[in-house]
Amino acid sequence: MAWANQFVLAKLGELTDLDWKLRLTEEDWSIQELANHIVLAAGGYASRVSGLTVSTGLNQSMTIALDKLQEYCATADEILRVESHKLDQINTYVRDGKSIERSRSTIISQSIHHATEHRAQISDTLKVHGLRILDLDEIDIWAYSDIAGEINSPE
Repeated sequence: MAWANQFVLAKLGELTDLDWKLRLTEEDWSIQELANHIVLAAGGYASRVSGLTVSTGLNQSMTIALDKLQEYCATADEILRVESHKLDQINTYVRDGKSIERSRSTIISQSIHHATEHRAQISDTLKVHGLRILDLDEIDIWAYSDIAGEINSPE
């Protein structure tokens, strides 16, 4: 997930200021809001499993500079990576004033699913506007396996 998130954020560096405001429809989030949401949610998931705070005072509707998005995302994703190696346990957190209990594995799995979902929304939004800079096949598990140097033959 960390690799795919950084790949997408780097691709967004090719956008103009106007491109960051593009939306799939008028009701949908802009590219900026989607990128913010991926990063800020990763920080929220990281906090739920570790108790560590990644960023404060930020919200989805702000214009957060790309370098800051990359920094916050790298920090959150590293926390999630480390936490994924720990034994599963129940984590309790408060959301919308309600106490919620979830297993560490569920929170981490949701963080991966969540980022994947919104990276796809970014890709779709860009394509609808004729910007074919993000091919989701470039960030699939096979691509990561190749980049990470996984042995891909039975020899």
